[in-house]
Amino acid sequence: MAAEPPLTRAELAAKYPDEAWRRKLLDVLDLVSLLRNSIIDKSYRPSEELNAAVVLSKSGVVVSRRLTTQENVNAKDAHVLALLGLVHVDPLIDIDGLDLPRLERAISNEIIAGALRYPMTLGRELYDRAAELFPEERDYLNHIDTMRLMDGMDQGVFQAGHYLVGPYGIRRLPFARAMGPTTSVPLQHCADMGCGVVHRVQLTTSIEAGVNRCRRDLSKVLQAISDEPSAWNGFISDIIEDDFNSYEVDESATIEYILGDCFSNAELASLCIHAADTLEGKFQANATELGLKGKAKTFVDSLSRAQTLQLLMMSSDQDLATLIDSAVRDGIIAVPADEIRRPKVNGRVSSGAWRLRSQLSRLGIRALSHDKDLPQLRLSALARALFDPDSIEDMEELAWILRGITGDNAQSRLEEFLRTSDPRVTIETLILARRANATKVCADLGIDLQQDNSTLRDSILWKLGFPLPRSLDIRDEYWRLHGTLEGLAKTASVDLTSTAEGLRQASSDYFVSLERFLFDSLCFATWGLVEDHYSAENPFVYFEQSAREFAIRVLNESIDREEDLNSLTAEPTLSIVVEGFMRLSKLLQRLQGKDEELLRVSTASPKWAEKTSLQRFPFRHLHPFLDLLPLSQSAIIETLAEVGSDLNDSGIMTARNGLLHAKQRIPTVGEVEEAMRKARTALDRLESIGCVRNTFAVTSTQINAWGGATTVLASNGRTISFSSPSSFEWAKLPSLNRPHYLMQGAVFAAPNEMLRFSEGFASEYQTYWSKFPVRPEPGNRVVSTQSESLAASEETGTHSAVRAG
Repeated sequence: MAAEPPLTRAELAAKYPDEAWRRKLLDVLDLVSLLRNSIIDKSYRPSEELNAAVVLSKSGVVVSRRLTTQENVNAKDAHVLALLGLVHVDPLIDIDGLDLPRLERAISNEIIAGALRYPMTLGRELYDRAAELFPEERDYLNHIDTMRLMDGMDQGVFQAGHYLVGPYGIRRLPFARAMGPTTSVPLQHCADMGCGVVHRVQLTTSIEAGVNRCRRDLSKVLQAISDEPSAWNGFISDIIEDDFNSYEVDESATIEYILGDCFSNAELASLCIHAADTLEGKFQANATELGLKGKAKTFVDSLSRAQTLQLLMMSSDQDLATLIDSAVRDGIIAVPADEIRRPKVNGRVSSGAWRLRSQLSRLGIRALSHDKDLPQLRLSALARALFDPDSIEDMEELAWILRGITGDNAQSRLEEFLRTSDPRVTIETLILARRANATKVCADLGIDLQQDNSTLRDSILWKLGFPLPRSLDIRDEYWRLHGTLEGLAKTASVDLTSTAEGLRQASSDYFVSLERFLFDSLCFATWGLVEDHYSAENPFVYFEQSAREFAIRVLNESIDREEDLNSLTAEPTLSIVVEGFMRLSKLLQRLQGKDEELLRVSTASPKWAEKTSLQRFPFRHLHPFLDLLPLSQSAIIETLAEVGSDLNDSGIMTARNGLLHAKQRIPTVGEVEEAMRKARTALDRLESIGCVRNTFAVTSTQINAWGGATTVLASNGRTISFSSPSSFEWAKLPSLNRPHYLMQGAVFAAPNEMLRFSEGFASEYQTYWSKFPVRPEPGNRVVSTQSESLAASEETGTHSAVRAG
């Protein structure tokens, strides 16, 4: 029989012009992608229900007949193989005659029965299971290991086009998503301590199952009809071209991965209860469709993570964004003030031309791009859209608002203003100054308008992609109170008796803040200089509680204690804290004498450390203090000792006792002023070496003609410049683009490569991701030289490509 000529995309368009037919084809493609990308075992046989739901076209009948007569394929398998092939020169399925809901139910029932399996890639359950089962590095799991991994696990939650799949089977939704199932899943960190990527591992379906074993027979039959299929991919691309705008910045882009990776099970349950109250009955209708009866609070605790996610994902991305934002705003989900939640296992998933990734903070959810220009571009575009250039009234209003800006007309003034103004000023001037503008922008960005101006401004900045406004550090509150008490002391009478009540009230807050500030700084300094950050679960991330526990343990173990009289505790006295700085200084001196004993073993170093000179590994010891430059080590030891000694001799503790205790002698003005002066001097020295939590953030970055960059970070009048590229960029230190603490005195390489830390937060998110990553055994890697997996289908938008074989 002569081969049939394939059709071009134009010929396909002319042959299949009906829009309803085309849309139905897309739905069939998505259902077929659920079959093609499922995992089955060798005993799999298509159900009678699935077989009966398949309606072949004339071309499909020919293919099925040849499979059974020429290739000895089981008739039921041949029927389903034609469905999997779907199209070649012509469709193999009768698109018009196919009962789509019937096919959907048949596939759904196979999913519910567990005949078709999908890996649960949202959250950490599959990751943890892999870490438990496979102590070695893998890039591939054979079918036996794949089934071991998935045994007892919930069905994964995916969505191919309009079809949401999960433990409840398939649900067709009125909206599409581009998160179809895959067998290449983010599953495992490698053993290399220098790598933070969750690597993909290829899972394997059974090649022994009839429908898979005979896939080559299908390819053989199709090639006999025509060596090449018709241009279905191009045809489908034309159909869906206007369905998805990849250049649009969608705030809810990749929100499913925020939902899957950024909430604990308890928080997901709280979201369900909140959804029942806020989504106007839609959530309850979705729950009822899944067979869940009663109010959300009566059934959410019995749901698995996968079940909860499938239920929530029956809501649109816009509804989910509104739900999450309101839950955070109302305190139902507690997000610490400076915490930014990001997907962990699915951290590399991005969307669209801007490669958007979702993040969550106290100001809600947003989509962020790696393109640093995008926030400013978005703000400028928003501002331009607020003033109609064809409206005389709008142009006159704009000209008046920007009357102090140079320009020939209102629009040129606007462009100059956008080019030169601080984004905060832009928002306050152009958006918040007019209710109509604020209403429009907040509606566009999904922000609740009923908030104060500063919150609205910060929310707009956050949503557009600008940095999260930071809250004050402990040191900021201390120095504010220090200034207040200094001022009172300077204006008081000579013996302070007449102002004792006022001074005592002010000094009470001050000394509480002083004790808190000093203790926090002692813990930070101890943790920062002694802890092995490179090998930590969260490298170079400061968690207040764990750092405090570490410092208390280390400093108490560093001395011989006398019946705990001089023990450091979680609520220490001021004198013990002051003594702690001298204790830390002595501990660091002793570490210097154990330099060789405290070297890092090779398996705890990154693989690249010995294989390239382009990047250098600075942390050769278990304690980062020992990797600092000698001058830096000496200066830190000396400064810590002097801070402890100077504070002890400053009279600040005597002043404290006199001001806080009625039976103590009230200090004179001179004594208070002198104590405050000495305390300021000592604490300034502590800050000069960076042993105080002081948040630095980028103020400017300049790039020269050769690609070198100078980044300036600033905090409270202090500025520090960093040059890049740097040969220490692989050392796991925090990115300069994010706010962090700089330990200026802890320099490990010239001219100013210093220890720096980002802040971690006690939250449900942090608890959920504790003991992550889990790394396999170093040097134990299983590399596959074979592949049982079948060729994965290509993707066209959200729709599976149609070429078989």
